[in-house]
Amino acid sequence: MAISSKPDRYFPALTGLRAIAAYLVYLHHYNPASTGTIAHRVYDQGYIGVTIFFVLSGFLIYHRYADVYFRQEYWSWRRYLQNRFARIYPLYVLMLLITVGVTTWRGHPMSLFVFSLNVTLLKGFFNTYKFSGIAQSWSLTVEVCFYLIAPFLFLRLKYWGPFWLTAGLVGTGVLLWATIGQLANHGLVGTLPFVLFYTIFGRGFEFVVGLWLARRWHQNRLPAVPYPTLAGLIVLSGCVGWQAGLSPFTIDPVLSIGSEILVYNILLPIGIGLFLLGLLTQPSVAGRLLSHPLMQVLGKSSYAFYLIHTGVLVNALQKIGIAHNGLRFILLVIAACLIYYLIEKPVQRLLRAD
Repeated sequence: MAISSKPDRYFPALTGLRAIAAYLVYLHHYNPASTGTIAHRVYDQGYIGVTIFFVLSGFLIYHRYADVYFRQEYWSWRRYLQNRFARIYPLYVLMLLITVGVTTWRGHPMSLFVFSLNVTLLKGFFNTYKFSGIAQSWSLTVEVCFYLIAPFLFLRLKYWGPFWLTAGLVGTGVLLWATIGQLANHGLVGTLPFVLFYTIFGRGFEFVVGLWLARRWHQNRLPAVPYPTLAGLIVLSGCVGWQAGLSPFTIDPVLSIGSEILVYNILLPIGIGLFLLGLLTQPSVAGRLLSHPLMQVLGKSSYAFYLIHTGVLVNALQKIGIAHNGLRFILLVIAACLIYYLIEKPVQRLLRAD
């Protein structure tokens, strides 16, 4: 039996979830627990926030654009790409220019080649340079790749289904690694783990889960899963617990990588999908908390927070003696809100096509 639904344009709980995802990544980068403790290993898994972003992105892009795309007479590539450009690029370039300016002033100029990779967001294709510039922006390369192929994925999902669509993405990545990845300089598609963990090909299932969920939502055919919010949290917690518990017991890179592929590239997106299903279909404490007006503000400013939570601003805070995780976090949240309302939102309004 499927759950019937009526699609809405905006989901407040999903906006609030964006804030949680960004703060998980912060927790990963500034782990407050003592090294070697179980708490440290659990907090270190905070990079699952990136997976949450990717699943959300898959859902929201399908939800906003798929119906229009399938009605070709209303589809405009220019409008679509302009809106996607306005969503991430202006604020990213501003933060990148500030980063490059500050690092150059400190005596560490960025080469023209590396700057070109960063400003075009091509750096995410280069294993050697993926963490250059704004280190965490490697994920924007994955996001932009998804934006560019999303309409193609709408169609392929319709005809291939989620399994074969994912297999096609992963297979393409492995093929690139086995061919040009072995020949190119500068670490282009340099290792198989890089392909699986840092490119659209390896992370494709995360977007596919979101796409599939949105497609079923639009078809009024959401799966009837008992207590999906709770089920999602159990799967998510199990994934984090397994990976946190595994690290002290193995130094075998093959086992470690294999476990991460299974747990974080496959099981975790399913858990996140279940959690989203619960937010979409059933009232819950989690849904009410994520829909709170404060969480809406934090969610809308989460992209700015993501861009500034490591880098020159954090370095500046440390130089003036603000190194405490809690205080630094609060100041970064305030800064992100100011950036969103004073810069990001006005620029988006100016550049968007609708």
